[in-house]
Amino acid sequence: MTRPSEPLQTDILCVGAGVASLSTALALLRAHKKSGGDRLAPRVVILEKSRAIGNHVLSGSVIDPSAFDGLLDEEEIRRLPYEASVTSEAFCFLLDARRSFSIPWVPKMMRAHGYPIGSLTKLTRYLAMLCEAQGAEIYCGFAAAEWIEDESGRITGVRTGPRGLDREAKPKSNFAPPEEIHARAVVLGEGACGHLTERLIDRCKLHARRPQSYALGIKEVIEMPDDPDRAGGILHTFGHPADTRTYGGGFIYHVSATQTMLGYAYGLDYSRPETDPHELFRRFKTHPAIARQIEGGKAVAYGAKVIPEGGLFSVPELATDGALIVGDGGGLLDSLRIKGIHMAMQSGRFAGEALAAAWLADDFSRDRLSAYGKALRASPVWTQLERVRNVRAPFSKHTVFGLAAAGAAWATRGALPWWMVRMEPDHAAMRPPRPGRALRTEATVETTPLNPDRLTDVFMSGTIHDEDQPCHLHILDRKTCEECIERFDAPCQRFCPAEVYRLEDGHIHIDFSNCLHCKTCQIKDPYANIEWTPPQGGDGPRYTRM
Repeated sequence: MTRPSEPLQTDILCVGAGVASLSTALALLRAHKKSGGDRLAPRVVILEKSRAIGNHVLSGSVIDPSAFDGLLDEEEIRRLPYEASVTSEAFCFLLDARRSFSIPWVPKMMRAHGYPIGSLTKLTRYLAMLCEAQGAEIYCGFAAAEWIEDESGRITGVRTGPRGLDREAKPKSNFAPPEEIHARAVVLGEGACGHLTERLIDRCKLHARRPQSYALGIKEVIEMPDDPDRAGGILHTFGHPADTRTYGGGFIYHVSATQTMLGYAYGLDYSRPETDPHELFRRFKTHPAIARQIEGGKAVAYGAKVIPEGGLFSVPELATDGALIVGDGGGLLDSLRIKGIHMAMQSGRFAGEALAAAWLADDFSRDRLSAYGKALRASPVWTQLERVRNVRAPFSKHTVFGLAAAGAAWATRGALPWWMVRMEPDHAAMRPPRPGRALRTEATVETTPLNPDRLTDVFMSGTIHDEDQPCHLHILDRKTCEECIERFDAPCQRFCPAEVYRLEDGHIHIDFSNCLHCKTCQIKDPYANIEWTPPQGGDGPRYTRM
């Protein structure tokens, strides 16, 4: 076992440099400055696993401007790096592969007129600049791999993974040992299904009432012929190509005269092992209602991530001794609108304000940090979560039931359905084909510059991993894997949006260099037999336009 270098001592450590962590750091430092206390400002360190800020963030994104309440001033809001605001919006039900029905009005809960549209990568970099101006330190290329605990079991920091190991885990010439970062409090902003976040929830028994349910979101950026009238138009869809028991829908956001963002999200509680979300995304783009929106374009960027859709009943406790969970890692997402950026930033705001008070009191206990959860529950974020608390789960029964439940929830501000609608964990929802019946497969969509194949999409994600390093994707038990191949025909080769898993000579081969860090494999494997761990710092996708 290699010895870490001299530990870095800090006061507050934020793991992940997404919008939730950055908002936490910004709110903390500003709240301390406003307090006028005699105590020096805390040292705030933000640790990011990607090579550069924004490389691992992905979203639509049409941003609910409530994200900035109490966090940014008017001048900072005016300087936000977005390209357009929503000027027109539409909502469409795709009946089948050819037919569609345009809703004559946009449902009130989906309206976004005037909301900014832009790149989450650019927004993240902008927030990072504001944090550094307040004194925060940001270190990229360091992946937090494990906790550091004291004798009582209290979290006191994190340890990064080593860098420069070969595939046999032996040091190479560029070997760098793990780094230890010790802190009074740790903020987890790793995103959905975070490596340390999930372990903290298990270790400290912070579990929610209902298991988290995820969707896989797949997105491309399309270069379009110049048309100034296009900018600001958005379209949301539901229906085809999702089946009647799976929550699925798409979006088109015309970001500028020459750029369009297009995405499709598909619930990972689907039951059919032959389902291929990437192929569904390609079929979505061929629907006439979609194809005419992107006609003449060319795909130039690609990404994928999981989206926490479980709702209020799937939100864990968010604070424990010395640690907080913010953003997607806490399941803070409006599962009807599929919007979480504003919730992530507001959770960071309340976490930062709670940390500022804890710093002045010199107390980072669970009782003191619980002020974060109390502030969140008293905010509009919680009101939105209450309203859609049972929106996602009924769709696993049938689309008609889901739509009825969504309408009832919205009309009654979440009072109906009054009970907690139950859901299976996503990995347990898959069903094998009936005995003697082969898997049903769909015809493959023709490959074009506008509709590239999976490996071309992966290339456009910019993902890079040093192939001479230990594999960060672990099949926990090979015998169980063989059973999965026999029973489900290796669904990992279909549910992965990056062609990481291939069936060769009866065995699963892992091309981890393709990995987009979306965590789908850990969530959807029917035997929960795959574990995602962070690769060496700096590796992974390099999103620059997402």
